[in-house]
Amino acid sequence: MLHKCLPSVVNRWLTILAFTFILLPAAWTHSKFEVLYNFKGGTDWGALDNALVFDQEGNLYGTAGGGPHNENCGGTCGRVFELTPHANGKWTETVLHDFKYSDTDGYWPFGGVTLDPDGNLYGTTSLGGAYNDGTVFELAPSAGGKWTETILYNFGTNKNDIGAPGAALLLDGAGDFFSTAGEPYELSPGAGGQWHEHVLYRFHPHTGKNGTDGSGSNVPVIFDPVGNLYGTTEFGGNYPPICSGGIGCGTVFELTRQPDGKWKEHVLHRFAQFENDGQLPMAGLVMDSSGNVYGTTYEGGKYQNGTVFELSPEADGRWKETILYEFPISGHVGNPSDGLVLGATGILYGTANGGSGSCDWGAVYKLTPGSDGAWAFSILHEFCVTDGQFPQTLSQDKDGNLYGTTQSGGTGGYGVVFEITP
Repeated sequence: MLHKCLPSVVNRWLTILAFTFILLPAAWTHSKFEVLYNFKGGTDWGALDNALVFDQEGNLYGTAGGGPHNENCGGTCGRVFELTPHANGKWTETVLHDFKYSDTDGYWPFGGVTLDPDGNLYGTTSLGGAYNDGTVFELAPSAGGKWTETILYNFGTNKNDIGAPGAALLLDGAGDFFSTAGEPYELSPGAGGQWHEHVLYRFHPHTGKNGTDGSGSNVPVIFDPVGNLYGTTEFGGNYPPICSGGIGCGTVFELTRQPDGKWKEHVLHRFAQFENDGQLPMAGLVMDSSGNVYGTTYEGGKYQNGTVFELSPEADGRWKETILYEFPISGHVGNPSDGLVLGATGILYGTANGGSGSCDWGAVYKLTPGSDGAWAFSILHEFCVTDGQFPQTLSQDKDGNLYGTTQSGGTGGYGVVFEITP
């Protein structure tokens, strides 16, 4: 996340006051915020850029930029860590794996990890491996609290391969993984322990559609109940004059498996630079029980500061977009580059840049649906450096508590893991 240069405190408050009668001020919701762990620096630093996952005992797992110094990785190669809660309220960190700069290990694990029912962890590295195009790895727990890494796949294995993965893996019931690395792919186990990659769909320029089908998908994908995949592309779709810039405003897409095993793309929405539309969806989607999908755009909306949107399927096969919230002008919370969490009661939670006063280093917000169809925006927490900077994608436990990470900040300056009880 990039932090925008904001006006001085005086100008910021004058700006807010000037728009008091235009914008409804963001309501504050009473919630409990707690820093669970401060990364200390040295080999223990964050650079956290992903969501956390839980096991059945309440332990948290994630990836970070720490580890022993290695100049070949630009400092450190990254690690997988576990945070364990204790009865006294403290959390302790355990390093499960430090990545190395070698052709037998990857490095820079930006996508977080996925947990299977047996307690094994899976993830990707954006570089490293046999061809330095990244890897898919497994970490399996073994006796004595040790974890054993296995490289399941090296990107760059064949000429049709894609590489530099940076999104979390989605595990299906058959043991296959789905994700994106510029384009959506599937990774399946084969005979002799070999894993095989299958690119599900190739965006522009491979399809000959001049990018109207989307371009640049580097986000997690989701399934619907019948196995269709949904995701976003940051670019492509609409181009000038409908969209500013030559790279496009982005799309939401669906992939449907065909009888011959191929996948067909259906563009659900092409974003455009209209007052009532967003642009640049930089995160994945969530889906409710009715099949509606929700997401964020980094820019666009009435104030060009980003949006939260909903896409709903209609009887004729089209999808209707509704803008649930348009982030206000600079000096407020806005420009969300991470995805949403959908609560049990239909509440949406997310993170964004900015804030108010001295606490302008990002915020956690919620959107609550009303009986009249309107959504109420409120702020759960604004970050003030000592409690973190630049919050990332959230996770939610079975009790409705939110967990997240920040890229930097905290008492050590290297990021934190936090919990919010809404």
